[in-house]
Amino acid sequence: MKQRSLPIVIGIFLVVAMTVQFFVSYQREKTNLMQQMEYKMDLAQKDFLFEVYDIHEATDEISHFFLEFDDNSAELYSLLEAVLWHYPDLYCCYVTFLPECSPTPGQWSCPTAFRVKKDSIITYDAKNHIPYAERDWFQGALRNDSDEGYWSMPYNDGTHEDPVFTYSQKVYDSNGKLMGVAGSDYTLVWTKRLLEDIKPYDDAICQLFSSDGTLIVGSGDTTNIHDRILFEKVLAPTNMRLMISVPKCHIRREITSISLITLAVLLAGILAIGLLLNHVRREHDALTRVETANRVLEREMQIASGIQLGMLPKEKRESSVECQEDVQVEAKLIPMREVGGDLYDFHREKDELWFIIGDVSGKGVPAAMFMSAAVNLFRAAGGRAHSPKEIMEEMNKVLSENNPSMMFVTAFIGRLHVPTGELTYCNAGHCQPIKVSGLEVSGLELEPNMPLGYEGKFRFVEQGVMLGEGDTIVLYTDGITEARNEQRQMLGFAKWAKIVKSGKWNVESLLREVKTFIGSAEPTDDITLMTVRKTSAVEPMIQRVENRIDRWPVLRVELHNYGLCAGLDARALKKTEVAIEEAVVNIVNYSQAEWMELEVNELTNEGVKELVITLRDNGVAFDPTQQAEIDTDAVMAERQIGGLGIALLRKIADDVRYERIDEINTLTIIKNI
Repeated sequence: MKQRSLPIVIGIFLVVAMTVQFFVSYQREKTNLMQQMEYKMDLAQKDFLFEVYDIHEATDEISHFFLEFDDNSAELYSLLEAVLWHYPDLYCCYVTFLPECSPTPGQWSCPTAFRVKKDSIITYDAKNHIPYAERDWFQGALRNDSDEGYWSMPYNDGTHEDPVFTYSQKVYDSNGKLMGVAGSDYTLVWTKRLLEDIKPYDDAICQLFSSDGTLIVGSGDTTNIHDRILFEKVLAPTNMRLMISVPKCHIRREITSISLITLAVLLAGILAIGLLLNHVRREHDALTRVETANRVLEREMQIASGIQLGMLPKEKRESSVECQEDVQVEAKLIPMREVGGDLYDFHREKDELWFIIGDVSGKGVPAAMFMSAAVNLFRAAGGRAHSPKEIMEEMNKVLSENNPSMMFVTAFIGRLHVPTGELTYCNAGHCQPIKVSGLEVSGLELEPNMPLGYEGKFRFVEQGVMLGEGDTIVLYTDGITEARNEQRQMLGFAKWAKIVKSGKWNVESLLREVKTFIGSAEPTDDITLMTVRKTSAVEPMIQRVENRIDRWPVLRVELHNYGLCAGLDARALKKTEVAIEEAVVNIVNYSQAEWMELEVNELTNEGVKELVITLRDNGVAFDPTQQAEIDTDAVMAERQIGGLGIALLRKIADDVRYERIDEINTLTIIKNI
């Protein structure tokens, strides 16, 4: 009797357990969906703030350079024009002098740079056009007790058909005297278009409010604002408030789908229990079904393993070792019994070594297929893109489309310029690589970029580091750091870094240490390991181009990449690029040279890291360092050539030198890092 009632008791217990599981799963999925939506909202708000902060930064640069160029109105016009070129979203920027501080004492003066068209800017003194002293942005900046800026409400300035905003702040001379107000304008149309671009959903509503709650501008259909989820955030330092609302149907739709699936699984489970109770004595048939299912599963694992290993070239399927005179790459992928989605690939194009390592969520055939798509995208994008960031964004865009199962892949993409040791890289939620330099072992700095497959419009951040002779980068998947031994202890990053620090650089030696730690325990995930080692001496970056201004972008990219890898911060790198551009313009316009050459090198002088930038040309002899200070009272046509460029170099660089050797002009600029 007890034996007959036992299956019934077990059946009732399973039904109750599955019912509880249904409600728990429902609440968990609801929470997860809300978190995903909040994450999307946060990304949208950060995108908006990132764009608006350019306005703040532009005005701040005007104030900063204003301190350095006291009473030099001509250079101030050049500065305003340069700011407008470097911030394409700005409509206008200017400095309004107080009458007592004006270049024309007792009168208003407002040097202005104005964007006429996308590629056309004019500068002029707007003192006779608009009563600036009566403007809210002028009075608001002066009323502010602190030196923080003032964000105005939209208004018609009389020069543009659409309303504009102004961000303004007080400016001082080098003695701390209040001289006037600097301002930057951006249009209401641009703001509305920006709100439209950051919408996480097509039916979302984005609204921007002032600090007192007044609606400034909105994007989306605001006729029906009911039955929506609201996300709100104050955007420092503007004190404006951004509100994004999305229909609750996005949550309901997902929850309904999940609930129906869970309910179907529950009903199927109850039906299975009924069948089990009706056929409890037919153990032999049940055993046969299990064995058949196991054979099918084993076959699927074989297919997945074939897909995973088939993505690697034949010579890389077991392990990969590529030794050249200047670089050595080793890699190996060890699939676990239940196939996952680890991946790696590398190839060299002239002096550029490209490589990727990644890990797809999930296991089995779906993970293998997703991995296959990721590797193919890397290979295809590598022929078109010029940086790891571009490849990562192209892969993310494709993988995010038609991804209802919300699979994702963590990835690390690197590009090593072998002669110079410049390693530019972009990380998408992957494990932190380890850099080995002599006896020093450290993890690479990583930006918190999201994995691929979630959001196709995500903007990835690229980083860089320099590799010297003998330096090694160790890349791996979480199958290593999350490996467990017989006592269920996890290896972890600290123990893994200690193994790497032991000096066993080759892949086989490192994997033997990992296997020793795991012992007889079953592996929990695929294991993939890759090492990239620079074996040649570091060379300076040298790029020679024809003496034409349209060749400057080629030099700028090389300068930017080297400065990024050398550790120059973004603001200093941007200023350095502006100063070098001025020097290049002078070479193009006045040297009569056939070619110009850029050389960039990283040196250490008395314990101080220096970025040494050298410009060479075969033009007429000209020493810009001997140029006298610019006469601020002279008209532009009467000024000496190169005055503005050398002034910028002197302000930004730590040392500027000139020499002429073998009929070659050589200008050396040193910037401390």
